[in-house]
Formats: sequence, C-alpha cells, structure tokens
Amino acid sequence: MTSIADLGFSKGIIVETIVSTYNADGQANAAPMGAIMTSPQHIILRIYVSSLTYKNLQSKRCAVVNVTSDPEVFYRTAFKEANLEGRVPQEWLAKAETVDAPRLRTADAFIEVAVADIRPFDAERAEAVCEVKLVQASSVLPKAYCRALSATIEAIIHATRVKAFVTHADKQKREQALKLLETIKECNAVVNRVAPNSRYSEIMADLNQRIDSWRAKGESLR
Repeated sequence: MTSIADLGFSKGIIVETIVSTYNADGQANAAPMGAIMTSPQHIILRIYVSSLTYKNLQSKRCAVVNVTSDPEVFYRTAFKEANLEGRVPQEWLAKAETVDAPRLRTADAFIEVAVADIRPFDAERAEAVCEVKLVQASSVLPKAYCRALSATIEAIIHATRVKAFVTHADKQKREQALKLLETIKECNAVVNRVAPNSRYSEIMADLNQRIDSWRAKGESLR
C-alpha cells in the first residue's frame, strides 16, 4: 500500500502540492499550497483565512492533496485569471473516492483527507490538521531533470505572495515583496538560459507581465 512517505513527504518538511476542494456552489477549486507531514496518517495545511480554500475546508471538512511537478498546473491554479473562464478548468478535476472533494485527473498522486481540526496559526493564516483517508499514485516514468521546471514552480509560488504584498499598506510587506521579486528574477534567468522558447519560458513571460501590472497598481496606490 502506498504511503505519503513514498510520495516524498517527510516529517516536518514543507512540500508543495495542489489542494482541491468544492466551493459552496459545487464548482471545483484548486490552489497551490504547502503541506507538512506530522505522522504517516496526518498532514497539516497552512492556509490564508481570506482564501476560498479556507472557506471550503471549513464548510466541507475535506480536500484532496494532489502531488504534481507540472508547472502549468501550478500556474493555472495559482492565478485563475490565466484560464479562459477565470477559474480552474473543470475538466481537470474528477470526484474523489472517499471524501466530498475533487481530485486532479493529471496528478502523479493524490491524497484524500478529512479535516480533523482548524486552528489559528498567525494573524493571517490558519492551520488545518488533516487525516489521510486514501493515497493513490500513478505509474509515472522517470523524467530527466531540467532546472527550468523547479525554477518555474519556485517563481509561481513566490509570485502568489508578491501579488498579496506589493500593494500592502504595511511597509515591511512591500519590502518583502521586493526581495521576492529578486528571487523571481533569478528564477527567470535560469529558465531563459536552460529552456529558451519552451513552455517554461512562456509561463515565466506571462507571469512577469502579471507582476508588472501588480507593481504598477502598487505604485498608483502610493
């Protein structure tokens, strides 16, 4: 039987996943999220209380933690406006087996979880303690490692925080956004060097356009 440890989870280490839930209207939602294994049967998700995922976890008390290394999935679930309808394509998702939540059809593996507890973590985030109900993994052939893949995903994850911080009233948050932008710039350089004219570079170009619009909005608010 596959365990979450077989998927690369280790106790106390944050791994990047896509968490999928159902909205109140029944539409499927998915968003990138760090997950932490606390035991072979428990995962903690740290979620911004302003997010739709937080509301869905509160109401449905379950989710699917999807494991994927596809930067396209990270990008289009992080920035819903990158999709034609402004939301995650519903054809990407299918009903889970043991919980009332959707799973990503193309995920390399998925973990169906029930929420045991939701508690405050800090001023902006809550911590959802989740019990593992089912783990399934596909048979995926190994792929040659390309630095552009991890650099693209890293940039996407940082960009979600830039979007939140760049227009923030708190000066420290804005300064943090500037530091993140430097890291994204380094990721962009890696992608353009090792994978020019690729899907990775296309995603980075689109992401940079979004960042420019956020920065312009931030400047206009000052």
